[in-house]
Amino acid sequence: MYNWSVQNQIVAFVDSLRPYADQIRAEYFDALYHFADQQSALLTMLGYPPVP
Repeated sequence: MYNWSVQNQIVAFVDSLRPYADQIRAEYFDALYHFADQQSALLTMLGYPPVP
């Protein structure tokens, strides 16, 4: 019913990322803010009012 080897591989992968969690989180939020800024600029160019 459960594939324990796959589950153990997933756990090992997640554990390998733990030391870099702060860096990954910072890059994620940087990418998220960059995407939101790009979409805001695009909508402003299309004539929508800017959102504060």
